[in-house]
Amino acid sequence: MATALSRASTGATIYFAQGTYIGVGTAVITLDKSLTLLGAWDGEPTPPPRRSPNLYPSILDGENQRRVIDISGDVSPTIEGFNIVRGYGDYSGGGIRVEDASPILRYNTIRDNHADGDGGAIFVNRGSAQILFNWIEHNTATWSGGLRLINDAQVTVVGNYIHENTAAISGGGVDVSCCGGVTALVARNLIADNQGADYGGGILVETTRARLVNNILDGNHAQKGAGVWLDGMQTHPTYADLLNNTLLGTEIGQAVWANQYVEAALVNDILVGFDTSLQDNSPATNMLEIDYNLFWNNAFDPLVGTHAVLSNPLLDALYHLKAGSPAINAGRAVDLAEDFDGFLRPVGAFDIGADEYALQVYLPLGLNLEP
Repeated sequence: MATALSRASTGATIYFAQGTYIGVGTAVITLDKSLTLLGAWDGEPTPPPRRSPNLYPSILDGENQRRVIDISGDVSPTIEGFNIVRGYGDYSGGGIRVEDASPILRYNTIRDNHADGDGGAIFVNRGSAQILFNWIEHNTATWSGGLRLINDAQVTVVGNYIHENTAAISGGGVDVSCCGGVTALVARNLIADNQGADYGGGILVETTRARLVNNILDGNHAQKGAGVWLDGMQTHPTYADLLNNTLLGTEIGQAVWANQYVEAALVNDILVGFDTSLQDNSPATNMLEIDYNLFWNNAFDPLVGTHAVLSNPLLDALYHLKAGSPAINAGRAVDLAEDFDGFLRPVGAFDIGADEYALQVYLPLGLNLEP
């Protein structure tokens, strides 16, 4: 494997057959050029290549001794169709570390990785990254058990299943931090059962800009901001749009906690089952637009804003709106063209929440990891 990577020219595509790949040194794979790495190949040389993560898993195993993938420099590799497991980062990025690079990370399973510092699964520092349709589960770190995206990284996080990641201090699922030069997009993700300990169970946004749309956040935990934690500084405020998200709690914690120096629009969101739905910790420094949201079964709704719907949203087991839901056609027009499932939005008027109701036939919720 190392020989193939070192000999490959920029722009080359390398197929990985079924099997377990381990490494030496600090990473299983170190990338400093733009390559396309495709896992889940059946190994047969007869074209076209046949690939299936389920039938022919390609496992990159850090053996709890080294990180799995290290990407650095002005490069744009694609990593697709791997099981990225048991990575260890002595500080940042147990599974994948990205420094100043612009990778595409898609259709991977990233599981059971650990960082002593931040970014148990993925750490992105500067550069950019497209993180698309991955299964990100059971990763741990001191900060940011799942994803840590920092220092104006131009990131797109779309369609991922982010589940049961744990941070000892903050940022269980997704952590976007510093310094407001670009706007991160976090859209159409299912973010469930992550633990942020002190704050930011599902999503943490701090001293930067972020757009959070069409996400489902279910059962995340933290002492402050079980669903979403927003925090800024006077010199670096946080600007955030929360549009058409569905946030479901466990009767503990807050759906959204705005700490200080936060300017945020919360429009067309569903907030159900929290101790407190919206917590404005600093009205003197925060500017919150709260409009057309649905609140139900929260112990305390201190801020419902304008055009609030106070009723059971009637969600099915897969988070879709049932016929007769008060969220149907009850939202405000926003600049979204699709919902959580990628279906057209709006159908009629805008609905509230991540799902746009239509007479659809839904398959069981899950990610299609077939490339």
